[in-house]
Amino acid sequence: MLSNQLPSVRAQFTHRRTYLRPLNEEGTVFETNEAAHRRVLGHQRWLWERQLGRALNVREWGELQDLGDLMIEKKVSMSGRVKWMGGTALVKERAAGAFNCSFSVAYTPADLVDIFWLLLNGCGVGFKPVTGLLSGFPFSIQNVRIVQSERTDKGGAEDSSEHIDLKAGTWRITFGDSAKGWAKALGMLFGEKPRVSELILDFSELRPGGKRLRGYGWISSGWQPLAHAMGRIASLMVGAAHRNLTRGEIIDIVNHLGTVLSSRRSAQICLIETEATTLAELMAQLQWYVDFKTDRWERGEGQREQSNNSIGFLNKPEPEVIEELLRRILPTGEPGFVNVAEARRRAPEMEGLNPCAEILLPNKGFCNLVQVVWHRFNGDFEGLMRAQYLAGRANYRQTAVSMRDGVLQLQWNDAQKLLRLCGVSPTGAVAWEGIESPEMLEAVRDAAIAGANSMADDFGTPRPRRVTQVQPAGTSSKALGLEGDEVHEGAHLALSRWIFNWINFPANDPMLEAFAAAGYDMKPNPNDPTGVIVCWPVEYPASPKFTQVLDPETGHHLEVNQESAISQLERYRLLMKHYVEHNCSITVSFDESEIPAMVQWFMDHWDEYVGVSFLKRNNPFATAEDLGYKYLPQQCVSREVYEEYTARLLPIDISEDKSSELLQLDECSSGGCPVR
Repeated sequence: MLSNQLPSVRAQFTHRRTYLRPLNEEGTVFETNEAAHRRVLGHQRWLWERQLGRALNVREWGELQDLGDLMIEKKVSMSGRVKWMGGTALVKERAAGAFNCSFSVAYTPADLVDIFWLLLNGCGVGFKPVTGLLSGFPFSIQNVRIVQSERTDKGGAEDSSEHIDLKAGTWRITFGDSAKGWAKALGMLFGEKPRVSELILDFSELRPGGKRLRGYGWISSGWQPLAHAMGRIASLMVGAAHRNLTRGEIIDIVNHLGTVLSSRRSAQICLIETEATTLAELMAQLQWYVDFKTDRWERGEGQREQSNNSIGFLNKPEPEVIEELLRRILPTGEPGFVNVAEARRRAPEMEGLNPCAEILLPNKGFCNLVQVVWHRFNGDFEGLMRAQYLAGRANYRQTAVSMRDGVLQLQWNDAQKLLRLCGVSPTGAVAWEGIESPEMLEAVRDAAIAGANSMADDFGTPRPRRVTQVQPAGTSSKALGLEGDEVHEGAHLALSRWIFNWINFPANDPMLEAFAAAGYDMKPNPNDPTGVIVCWPVEYPASPKFTQVLDPETGHHLEVNQESAISQLERYRLLMKHYVEHNCSITVSFDESEIPAMVQWFMDHWDEYVGVSFLKRNNPFATAEDLGYKYLPQQCVSREVYEEYTARLLPIDISEDKSSELLQLDECSSGGCPVR
């Protein structure tokens, strides 16, 4: 990293509020950047030495230091999960807490327990609802009663329990004040259901919201979201009395589980497969699923927002199918569609995807991700090759853990030991000098694979089935920004070369006074009476994909993203062919006029496609009022406006930030996966 390139203000705040752990339960004292770096690097050392059964030798220490230097220079990044949980005592006991993503069928009560446990540990979950072994309550249960918590602090029983009183006709499930307790209580709810008249869901042992969880480090959501979700799930099961749950009901249950914590720790994707090839066949089989999230807020089904819903095609669909889905996606973004046949050609054991769809996973499968900031190696191809190699080795070390944690079914550990899935991803790819060179892409792919394979060989364990992918990197790319050199997210092109990013802060946030003193523009959040939005200037690297346009009001030229959908899909195809072993997660923005060309692209290249996300393209000059919003989180500006604003800003001392609040970043606008 050049001496004059310091982390941007946005990067400093994103890193501080996303990855620095509290040092006390009050959340008033936090790690320094240096301490967090030592913790994450120490996690790598622990993984390495634990597998070898000895201390690292001089050569291995040198490699670890090289990796650490790349991390400090913001050229390589461990996953967000590792940056948050790596090096903690908890993650050594519960390895799932350091993994980004997972997939499971939802078929048995034990599957639901696994899914809930993973969400509670911050691991994103893909799932497939399967009917047959999940059922509603007996007809006798007609009443569900909620017992609230009146606790003012922690200290309640950690283990869950149940008591059946056949004489009184009651079944009481008491939720323990721990993640394990919550997961186990869900198993009780779906297990052997007694023929009683009343179910009592007792939350009296749970601490209130706002208390910091010692092991995880985040703030407790309290008992109310859990009680609401469990009450809704119980009502659903009353309505499904004495029959199997439908696939839609299973989706709702998993979605309700995702509302218990913030969406940043509860990302989901649902995949349902079909052999349909015509529109008539698809609607006959899955119209309920195609419409599953339509008008969800109006119907009081807001939990359905928790998962990205996708259709998995086993055969190539007819053009009218793709056209209909794209027209439905344009206003809502749902449902997505996946070529399961191509996914299984790449990964024969594939049963599903992670929430951002970049990893091909088996049933009960995990993956952990690592990023390399490719454009920071422009002019240093050998350095990039070395970084890819080291990232592959670091990524493989994360696979060398036991998934036996007292909750997960043993199949998770078996699949992990066999497949050792890795996920070395570029970010900032569109600004890299080799992004359109098949030869350079294949070279950096092979370097990552060679690194992961060499680590497996050193350990004497199976080589990973797949190593390379492209992830959205919504939050992590923001944390990697340097002054004048923010990072394009994953394979995406930013909205504009220069933007004003309006970020929400609570109105009582102690840093607002410092922002005002430093000259930052601020105003009340029109969507949140308790919030204030602050204008952060952001400059991305140049890219030939930007289009120069004239702003008629100012006479300035702007460099904005007007990339066509076909250009974006072609970049996806290039990466899939020459770099990616899993999938390339990319959000393709498009407008209605492009649909015919997109349909033709899918007809021509269906066998090269696994899955992407879609987003309606907005006019970069459109105002918030034009688009029906109260404000725009990202506003395109010219170089002149950007430089005029930054010239009057004073430095901000991030060390004075004492807030425990996370930043409210606009993750979804660029396809970012909301997992911490």
